[in-house]
Amino acid sequence: MEIKYSIKEVAKLFNITTNKIRFYEKKGIITPARDEENNYRYYTEKDLIKLQTILMYRILNIPIEDIEDIIKNDYKNNVLNHFYKQWEIINNEVHRAKLIQNSLEEIMDTIYEANDEKYHRSIIESIKKMNEIYKIKENWKDKWDFDGWAKNYDKDVKGDSGRLKIYKNYEVILDMVFKKATYNIDKEVEILEIGVGTGNLANRFLSIGLHITGLDQSREMLNVAKEKFPKLKLRLGEFLKLPFENNTFDIIVSTYAFHHLNEEEKTVAIKEMLRILKNDGKIIIGDLMFENEKQKHKIMKNLTRKQIDEIEDEYYSNIELLQNEFGKYGKTVNIFQIDEFNIVVEVA
Repeated sequence: MEIKYSIKEVAKLFNITTNKIRFYEKKGIITPARDEENNYRYYTEKDLIKLQTILMYRILNIPIEDIEDIIKNDYKNNVLNHFYKQWEIINNEVHRAKLIQNSLEEIMDTIYEANDEKYHRSIIESIKKMNEIYKIKENWKDKWDFDGWAKNYDKDVKGDSGRLKIYKNYEVILDMVFKKATYNIDKEVEILEIGVGTGNLANRFLSIGLHITGLDQSREMLNVAKEKFPKLKLRLGEFLKLPFENNTFDIIVSTYAFHHLNEEEKTVAIKEMLRILKNDGKIIIGDLMFENEKQKHKIMKNLTRKQIDEIEDEYYSNIELLQNEFGKYGKTVNIFQIDEFNIVVEVA
């Protein structure tokens, strides 16, 4: 016999108000039946399971509208998309809160150390610096449409149809990054790949039993990577707001991704990578790079207009900039030239 629960019994069971249950009814997420004799609403065990699910989602701060869509369209990809959306909001809030915390600490240190009449300017400078960093972190956009490229990425890389032929040594670069990353390490290291794409580099680490997490800002890239390599641990995220605690990883690797950041963004990304890298860790980056601006101009003189346009559509790194930025944190940058354009750098 089916057990029937009154609205008061349900409210008591879940320690919530009857008004909250009625609110979910008005939204159409819960639809209790009516008793034929007295017309009172009643709830079944199926309704209780649905209500428990709703409350669980609310604990995760998922909006009512999203919960409604999840329940009405309860298939894997839709549920995952809503969780990605909420996760992204939380990650943004965490980074914003951390910026504010750091700024407050800096201001308090300044007030303690400054003369009584001189600390106001320092407060203004600290807030200004915080706002500038926040703006850099928030303004990055994927202007290359990696979601749209994901399904054809592997085929396009193999075809290397671009005028610069930057993918002609694609496998060589991935092998070099893998070799440098795994030199003289033990099996217990934690590795992060930023810009995991479709998982081609990450799979090299998986294949020898290493722990690697793949990070990408494109959900579709993550979907393709998961289809290809089901055991690969994946996270949504980007260079500027890495969703990990301080000192988490022994090794960070990245290929063909760093050039999607301009110079200001690279400065923030370097600080973020070093934040989550252990003190004795290393970073290996494979990408198209130039030694300095002088060398870049020299190379550009020998390129066609269309090749120049292809370069100017990206933000290819200046190695001198990388050396200067990493040098601020006591790090050394070693350079390994692969071909005319592509370089692997090791930071330790």
